[in-house]
Amino acid sequence: MKTKIRECFGLLVFVLTMLSLTSCEVEIDSWYDNDDYSEVYYRKTHELCSRTWQESWEQDGKYYTQRLDFYENRTGKDYIRVEYRDGCVTEDIYYFDWNWDNNTQTCIRMKYGPDDVSYFERIWMSDNTLSGLLDGTEVYFKGRY
Repeated sequence: MKTKIRECFGLLVFVLTMLSLTSCEVEIDSWYDNDDYSEVYYRKTHELCSRTWQESWEQDGKYYTQRLDFYENRTGKDYIRVEYRDGCVTEDIYYFDWNWDNNTQTCIRMKYGPDDVSYFERIWMSDNTLSGLLDGTEVYFKGRY
């Protein structure tokens, strides 16, 4: 009987421990996305948000223009214009929330929706150019004031 009570008590302790662990909310809010951390990090965010970034290219007979706007409140706008050979033009605007995704501020996580996330990696800003890998594709945006 004593053994049975110990087994039940052990099982009860285990279940209570597991329940208490599952009720913990762990929030991973990175220190490196806090512009108050240092002047260097603030300057990089300010530079990113100081202008519209634009890139144009031709692919499959269509002419594309993409513009990215980043705002310091961690929101943004992705504008895509497609010009077709027959003269038709489509324009789409997508809104996203963004944050720095690493401590060197060379990766941005852009969340367009619950299951729609893009990554802008290996970011380099210099001479009015924003370059890197946007979802694995090399991009070179020029700044527009």
